[in-house]
Amino acid sequence: MTDEISEIRNDLYKRAEFVLKTYKKYLDALAEFDRSGVLKVDGKILYVTKREVNKG
Repeated sequence: MTDEISEIRNDLYKRAEFVLKTYKKYLDALAEFDRSGVLKVDGKILYVTKREVNKG
């Protein structure tokens, strides 16, 4: 691998790390929303899905 390619790869890795670190709370909120149906960021509920209950 050339030095230029290695440098580009390292720059891309740093950018990806920055995005993940910066937006981690939002990504975690989306993951929790998938599980619970409640979108909550910084302790504030932003959205709640209407889930139908199966009536057997």
